[in-house]
Amino acid sequence: MATITPEAPVLTELIAKIKKADPGLGIKKVLAEIQTQEPTWLVSEKRVKKLMDQAGIAVANAEPEGELDPSIPVSHIDTAVDINALTNGLVKAKMINKVIGKGLFATQELPKGKVLFTEFPFIYFPPMKRYNMVMKGDACGLCARTIKAGGLLSCVCPSCSRIKYCTKACRETSWDSSHRFECFGLNPALKDYVNFCVEENWNAGMGALRCYERILIANETSSEELTAVLKHFDAFATVSQEERQKRETSWDMMGDQSRAVWEKALELLIKGCKYPLKTLPKSGTSVLTKPLPDHLKDSLFSMDTYLKFVGRYNINNQDGGLYLLHSSLNHACTPNTVIDHPGAGTNYGVSVRLARTIKRDEQLQITYCDPRWKRDTRQQYLRTEYMFTCKCKRCTGSDDTLSEEIAQSLGLAQE
Repeated sequence: MATITPEAPVLTELIAKIKKADPGLGIKKVLAEIQTQEPTWLVSEKRVKKLMDQAGIAVANAEPEGELDPSIPVSHIDTAVDINALTNGLVKAKMINKVIGKGLFATQELPKGKVLFTEFPFIYFPPMKRYNMVMKGDACGLCARTIKAGGLLSCVCPSCSRIKYCTKACRETSWDSSHRFECFGLNPALKDYVNFCVEENWNAGMGALRCYERILIANETSSEELTAVLKHFDAFATVSQEERQKRETSWDMMGDQSRAVWEKALELLIKGCKYPLKTLPKSGTSVLTKPLPDHLKDSLFSMDTYLKFVGRYNINNQDGGLYLLHSSLNHACTPNTVIDHPGAGTNYGVSVRLARTIKRDEQLQITYCDPRWKRDTRQQYLRTEYMFTCKCKRCTGSDDTLSEEIAQSLGLAQE
């Protein structure tokens, strides 16, 4: 049987078709499928990898193919997010495989320094030190920007009279996303959960609370809003906090202690969520009145769901915020994008800027760690915190140097 070498566009088209049918296939399995469909084609694994790289669909930065274990975070493309509108058509999302999940890719060649998009968080909880300032009225209850003494007294929560805001817009956003449920003036039973997290210095516990609040408030708004919010959460990379911690060497000694914290926290959360909330003084209507749908009544407050929210917050938050689009950015030890915070005096909000010129269909990547660290340090950190073994060029090649261009773009001094 005579063999032929297919042209690159023809081969790339077949690769894309195969990957679309089964995004979880890696290079070897894609090659096997090509040979099954086109037995006369002469194609090498090296060529398949090269074309997959060029098309932005290559398997990279992940564990080897195989069945997923529970400690591997799973993510999906959020179909409720209009990426084209948010990025002015500069960015698109693709599923890479079942291990890596989704990723963001450039739709065209773009210059260094280009801001691809600016985004405000879907969920936000500031660092605990800042939150303590919020509770004292010294920082904004939404963005945690410092509030000067004696200023902006009109932007105070009318129910608890302790949470202040730097603008009326911040107060309205906070009310719609969390404070109408978290306000101690309306829901004093939640105070025990909040105090518990503060005493434990547990940001993720408060981050999980903000997730629950978003769901409960969405349920109060409409069934359509609840569906949209649940879809957003499902799209985030998700793994149970218990599975995350099992990767830590201290798990054998600290596992029982961690479970005790989780059990106590969930008990207090349920207490705060089941409390009959007070009525609003002006309208006379309750803050939350609608019962949860049957499919959420039990599952939402199970330990499994709670630990997934804790784990989801831990692996997705960027300086306290969960972002619908930013969360699709994967890691590289030599990133091609930089994260900036556009607001003065606050980490509320991110802008994604290019660290170098990129090509069309190139994957956009940030760094999940300090790229100045040595290879072994980076690998250990990424395995423990994010549950994957990095296989970028710096981690697999002979040269572990961070380029001066990328270091400068990231605002880092070379060590």
